[in-house]
Amino acid sequence: MNKMKNRLLRNISTGVIVVSAVILMAGCENGVKININTDPSDSDKSSDADVTINFDTNSETTADAESGDQFYTSKEGWSVQYDPSVITVNEADDFTSFVYTGESAGTNMLSVSYYKDAQPIEAIDELSSAWGDEDSIQKSESYFPGTTDKWGYWRSMISDGSEGSGLSENAFAGEYNGGTLMFEFTLHNGNDEEQNRAVNSVLMGIMDSITYDDFEPQTMYEGIPGKYVRQETEEIEGEEMSYEYSITLNEDHSGEISMQDDIYVMWGTEWLVQADNSYEYKIEGDTLEVNFDGMWLDFTKEEAGAEDKASDTASVLPAYEYTGNDELEEAVYNYINDEYSKNYEKADVSIPCVIIIDTDESDTEDIRVWGDFWFMNYDLEGENLMLVSGGDYPGCIHLRQTDSGYEVIGMEVTEDGSGNTESAKKIFGDKFDDYRNMTADTDKREKVRGRIIADYVKANNLDITAYQDYGWDPVELPK
Repeated sequence: MNKMKNRLLRNISTGVIVVSAVILMAGCENGVKININTDPSDSDKSSDADVTINFDTNSETTADAESGDQFYTSKEGWSVQYDPSVITVNEADDFTSFVYTGESAGTNMLSVSYYKDAQPIEAIDELSSAWGDEDSIQKSESYFPGTTDKWGYWRSMISDGSEGSGLSENAFAGEYNGGTLMFEFTLHNGNDEEQNRAVNSVLMGIMDSITYDDFEPQTMYEGIPGKYVRQETEEIEGEEMSYEYSITLNEDHSGEISMQDDIYVMWGTEWLVQADNSYEYKIEGDTLEVNFDGMWLDFTKEEAGAEDKASDTASVLPAYEYTGNDELEEAVYNYINDEYSKNYEKADVSIPCVIIIDTDESDTEDIRVWGDFWFMNYDLEGENLMLVSGGDYPGCIHLRQTDSGYEVIGMEVTEDGSGNTESAKKIFGDKFDDYRNMTADTDKREKVRGRIIADYVKANNLDITAYQDYGWDPVELPK
């Protein structure tokens, strides 16, 4: 399975905060990733520079007969996949390491520890304090690896690589089922760039494969999510006018500032972050204080259930249904929505974007459809469909013809990272150039996407006029 769910990477740097936001549309089993630099003094440092991630710990190993990889399941309930030909697994109590054994400049590994009684920030600060000068440590926050709604903290040792062993250290810690799960990523990069990339690809592949049996709700931000409102009154031409402004902080760390305009944000420990700005905040009791350009404004939390009661009776968006008359296409559209909705939290509506390159129906027991297949989740915001999560799964869908129509029997999906080109050539064959041209033609994809959404709106007689990606302007639907 393609694990990246998003090829739209935006690096946003403000004078106070650095954000790396990934709106997942190409395969990491996350919906939206965001990395928030929590150290204002580090605003001139690259948030992307060699920031590596890590995951894993203890218990059961099984083999994947098709790929040769093995699956490792820890006693804490998380699982990963790894290549035993270049990875050795070492275990101890509440600790597991995945050590790279191929050629490299030094020790390279992912290690995972579980602390039953420690808080995440305490645990990660104690670890990173051993790395060296505090000024060399970059602090940030992001979604927990493998999730779209859990949160945690990064520490990264910054090095320009001009001297020394080429060592880099990165660690992530977050609350996990009553304790702290810590991932530490240790790398030694040498002068052989190809070798460095091979090491990174293997270790990041382990990271990208992580899943959890049962990830309980976190409590470290308990009581913060909710809607906060502010009432203001001003006199205009002798008449008093009242205004209500609001800030909504959702459980999954997305949010919205509603003042003159609606601003979509992500929130961490101290910052509300949007595409081109950031706002410091703090909470005391039911009061949310936000710094808008040097002016602190207070917002008061609404009681649970006090939000707009109209939402209780508002009509739910109808489920997407294919509007064309091609039964084979219909089976493909339905498969993308049904199969990949399992990887994402439910939204108001899921609308696939399917761009077919070629079809081979010569064998009714193995009909092949090559294309770029997008799963997209939207929430309704006014008259806009706001993209909240999604993934891109280019490849080949295999179907067979039955008396009742077409049945999907399998799907090949291109790999991410260094294996992308090789896997795409294998899957697309003589259609590889068409595939490469298709993925490069973003204008065509957006036209197809707009038309599919417009057909859905028309078929259901909805008052929706545009769709919108986080951090971008709304795109009007074609007539």
